[in-house]
Order: sequence, then structure tokens, then C-alpha cells
Amino acid sequence: MGMDAFTDSVSIRGEDCLYDPKAGVALIQCEKCGHMNHVDVEVVDGEPRFYGFSCENCGTFNSAD
Repeated sequence: MGMDAFTDSVSIRGEDCLYDPKAGVALIQCEKCGHMNHVDVEVVDGEPRFYGFSCENCGTFNSAD
């Protein structure tokens, strides 16, 4: 997935994250190590929703809260 696919942004945890609306994927930073992760995000009524993710780099679980 190329960076040019990220044509939109969503606000997650108060931060603007790049978002690919066609694939439903956002780039979200890990809370522990700062690595940018590709995370499945659904936008419902303008609000981004995801269920948390494990960091691709350090393995830390990042909750949706």
C-alpha cells in the first residue's frame, strides 16, 4: 500500500491520522514505541472506529480507548 492511497485523515485519540478510505486503513502510532501501524478503521457517521491493535514493531496492544 503506497502512501498516495492515504487521501484523507481521521482523528484517533486526539491526533490526526492518515486514512485510506478505499481500503479502510489508517496509520496509527503505537503508544509505547511510536511505530506507525496500518490499522483497519471503520468510519460510521463521521466517527472512526477500531478495536485496538498489536504493534507491528514491539507487539504492545494498543486499545481503542
